[in-house]
Amino acid sequence: MTGRVHTSYSLTGAQTGRLSSTDPNLQNIPIRTETGRQIRDAFVAEPGHVILAADYSQIELRLAAHMADVPALKEAFAAGEDVHARTAMELFGEVNRDTRGRAKTINFAILYGISRWGLAGRLEISADEAQAMISRYFERFPGISAYINETTEHARSKGFTETLFGRKTWFPQITNSIQHIRQGAERAAINAPIQGTSADIIKRAMVRMGPALAEAGLPNVKMLLQVHDELVFELPEGDVEAAKPVIERVMAHAAEPIVHLSVPLGIEIGTGPSWGAAH
Repeated sequence: MTGRVHTSYSLTGAQTGRLSSTDPNLQNIPIRTETGRQIRDAFVAEPGHVILAADYSQIELRLAAHMADVPALKEAFAAGEDVHARTAMELFGEVNRDTRGRAKTINFAILYGISRWGLAGRLEISADEAQAMISRYFERFPGISAYINETTEHARSKGFTETLFGRKTWFPQITNSIQHIRQGAERAAINAPIQGTSADIIKRAMVRMGPALAEAGLPNVKMLLQVHDELVFELPEGDVEAAKPVIERVMAHAAEPIVHLSVPLGIEIGTGPSWGAAH
């Protein structure tokens, strides 16, 4: 007995290939609520140690920019720009808190194949206004529109989608005669290659992390958790500065040599006495 909470991970619990966590599910703790922050604060490091959280920054948007070949988004990521601000400028002609917030919602919603009704609900606007925004988005980023059409057609004709690494996700309901079931499968198929590639990348990083840390003379850096796009470590305080570049390098280059991305993978690293403080 370690006196600590231990989760169980499954490789097959999520359709897209992400690891799923059970007993307890540590991937479902809300990050933007006060309760969620308090729960994360309860995960503390041993004396003399700290928690380090390393998170892929906007990895699904980065992968979408690469897979759909969207020059404006690729340029923004390459330059280290605020990609939501770039989208706001493209869609609304100005950047302020409201337009950036709307652009952020649209950026992520489009990747999940959202309908005009779904977007209207999220932005609290009419369905016609939402449709105009979606049309404008596709006009400014035609690669995204082409990616969605091609991915959906491939899933219909082949029955599956593929990640950049060739891992298949099957969609038997994508030809279902019942509209809402078919449309649900279509939405899932649009996102599966992106989220699935993200899952492949972080698992490749996890496999390489132990050997890389050992080679760097950091055997006391322990990988504790994987939470979607984030890896959580516990390590001696004195190892933090040496460990950061190793962890960042492994995560940033995890797709290689199988896949060479046309956008950089950004990694955000934070440390603190607890998981909550590391964010």
